[in-house]
Amino acid sequence: MGKMLSNVAILVATLGLSVGCSSTSGGSVGPSKLEMGAHIEKGDESTPKTAIFVGHHKSEDVLKAIKRAALKEGWDVTEYKSEAVIVEKTLADKTISSTIIYHNQHISGDSEHAPMGELLKLRHAIVEELKKEEKH
Repeated sequence: MGKMLSNVAILVATLGLSVGCSSTSGGSVGPSKLEMGAHIEKGDESTPKTAIFVGHHKSEDVLKAIKRAALKEGWDVTEYKSEAVIVEKTLADKTISSTIIYHNQHISGDSEHAPMGELLKLRHAIVEELKKEEKH
């Protein structure tokens, strides 16, 4: 169990470090201003700097948005935990995958088993779905 949690933490950190576009720090950002970079309070090292900041959305709503975005981009989605999903996609007879996690008002995931280009498309689609969610 401990090794599995360690592996998940490593996977999350890997995607967080490799998928990000920018980061911000300090101040308060409301849920109506989704950002591609993380919003990290000083001293908070549990969230990768490149995670997507989503504000105070309900966890169920965030996971629904992740699922909708993944399906639109051609990924199969498997519920993994209450705050995580595994996404899989077949490209040229090869299956790629990533674990996407919603934690501490941020979305992050891993890039160990998927090309960066595909993950960036998924990242953009997730942000767009969350923006739609905010309008409702």
